[in-house]
Amino acid sequence: PLHSRPAFEAAARLGSVLAAAEAMHLTPSAISHRIRLLEQHLGQPLFERRHRAVVLPPAGRRFLAVVRDRLLRLDEAS
Repeated sequence: PLHSRPAFEAAARLGSVLAAAEAMHLTPSAISHRIRLLEQHLGQPLFERRHRAVVLPPAGRRFLAVVRDRLLRLDEAS
């Protein structure tokens, strides 16, 4: 699900689903849903959910590096 990657990157960068939702002009529920779809697709959790915050486990950090690189390349290309 390509639309899930920017939601994941925003939540990882901002450390919060709520902050990512505000930055992307979406609801927190929409961000959470996109992240859950991505986690289901990958078959592993990308975040450790904490009260009002998200923390990246090793798998999440590895995936974030790839997503950031690809989003940067897309931005540069356009």
